[in-house]
Amino acid sequence: MTEVPLNIQAPDEQGLRLLNLLVSMLPKIRPNDPRTFISYKQVHDVLGLSQHGTTFGRSLLLQGLDSLAHWTAKSGKPGITGLIIDKDKMLPGEGYFTLFNREPEDYNWWFAEVQKSKNFNWAPYLSNKSEDLCIAGDDWTGDELRASVVAYLEMQRLDRAGIPFKKSEFYDALVGSFSRTSSAFEHRMHHISYVLALMGRDWLTGLKPATNVSVSVAEQIEKLIAEVEKRPFAAVAAFEIAVREGIQKEELLPPEGRQIPRYNVSSVTQFQRDASVKAWVLKVAKGVCECCEQPAPFETVDGLPFLEVHHVRKLAENGADTISNAVATCPNCHRALHYGAHAKDLIEHLYLRVARLKRE
Repeated sequence: MTEVPLNIQAPDEQGLRLLNLLVSMLPKIRPNDPRTFISYKQVHDVLGLSQHGTTFGRSLLLQGLDSLAHWTAKSGKPGITGLIIDKDKMLPGEGYFTLFNREPEDYNWWFAEVQKSKNFNWAPYLSNKSEDLCIAGDDWTGDELRASVVAYLEMQRLDRAGIPFKKSEFYDALVGSFSRTSSAFEHRMHHISYVLALMGRDWLTGLKPATNVSVSVAEQIEKLIAEVEKRPFAAVAAFEIAVREGIQKEELLPPEGRQIPRYNVSSVTQFQRDASVKAWVLKVAKGVCECCEQPAPFETVDGLPFLEVHHVRKLAENGADTISNAVATCPNCHRALHYGAHAKDLIEHLYLRVARLKRE
């Protein structure tokens, strides 16, 4: 990395990571179109940053943005940090304009700085450590996504069967077919884990869900999972990501909603469960959740304690409908086993606590 003059503070390590990310985006940026820029939250997702402070904007200032912005301003570099915007206002923070002694509505100057950033040679200032940073809404082809989903599901099948395998060999095979790096495919696998988690499905150990995936890509992944598994497609993940994006907005006005909700007609796969299995599991539980060990939260109209039966290896994952794969849970634990961040830990807790359970 080229040295900067001694009287100018170089960006810190987080600032350099941020610079690497912004430079990697430049080929796809249209200077006069902020829709092609990146939001404060997306930067957090891509770089794996935690939120510090009340907003993502303030948080990013503490994690590289302030360092990078001051370096570009003091060293006469283009204002590349103008690529980071509030997606509701479609503008960078006021601090961006203030730092360069510009009025907050000097859009022509802002767009000119973005164009200069595209034309500038940033190579001498980039960190030597390369990273494959997958941004939500990227340009992966359908073939690349499908091959990634097929590879993921095959690794999951081998893992369940107890057959040893190396993830790196799957990534290398994908690299041999497409012009992307091994780490890019690995990052995509984390996206597939996130889609499966939103669907209430198990994800492969070692591939923790990564949230920086766009609604459109998530929907493609979910469709491909259904296609590969030969199951009907029911959109879940894309809807849930849209909900989460709404929650993250600093200001979310009350929506009008729909007086007449739309609906889709589709076929659904419904498993024919054994009623005697559910009855036996509920009877043995005696009204107590087998996960948290708390009493059922309420009684049904016929006076029975309300508990739900959860299949530890889910039926959608080819789990068996047997008492050795089923537990009685309260609604909270049931949702946590499907959608919780610590679902895998809860599953291990059940295997240790409930003697009848057998790993499948």
